[in-house]
Amino acid sequence: MRPDEKTEEADGVTCRYSSDWIHHLESEDHWRLYHRQASVMQGRVRPGDAVLEIGVGSGFTANYLRSKGVLVTTVDIDADKRPDIVANIVTWDFGGVACDHILAFEVFEHIPYDRFEAALTRAASACRGYLFMSVPSNDKVWLRLQARVPRLEPLRFDLTTPRGSIPEGHHFWEVGYGPTTLARLDQSFEQAGFRRVHQEKFLSRFYFVLEKK
Repeated sequence: MRPDEKTEEADGVTCRYSSDWIHHLESEDHWRLYHRQASVMQGRVRPGDAVLEIGVGSGFTANYLRSKGVLVTTVDIDADKRPDIVANIVTWDFGGVACDHILAFEVFEHIPYDRFEAALTRAASACRGYLFMSVPSNDKVWLRLQARVPRLEPLRFDLTTPRGSIPEGHHFWEVGYGPTTLARLDQSFEQAGFRRVHQEKFLSRFYFVLEKK
């Protein structure tokens, strides 16, 4: 456990979190992840929409959306990140919140898979439109290449193998590790009341756009 980490027990689950990283310059890859988050929302989130963001992080995504006229409410376990709502997604019942869309980028892997499925069902009851989420792929990256071609999207190539482990104390699950497969995720989405309408992989993360059924 790092000196800056905090822990919280919720319904038998120990959650670890930290706000120290938001006070430092983030890596270039992290900025690319912010861009990818915005890109999967493009054309689906519009000015005036009510969005609930689970996991405020540095606040970048919420501030970006607000600058575009989107009405954002944030929720996070860590009060130091100054979310609108301080709550633990393991037990939070969404407090009667109703919203057009929900964001949960790199959040759900921090709770056990069965608690993720339960949270997904509660999210479906609060969401009228889309749920945007990302979760890590269990990759060990050996080589990462990128080439730019004029007027085209950058071409990327990653050489990866399964890592065969997960970060102890932080991630409870990752795609491609143990029983957690893309097929299992699709089943969980459907059971919760969502339909997957988009999926992509970027920098060892799977991004999903789920539509409320």
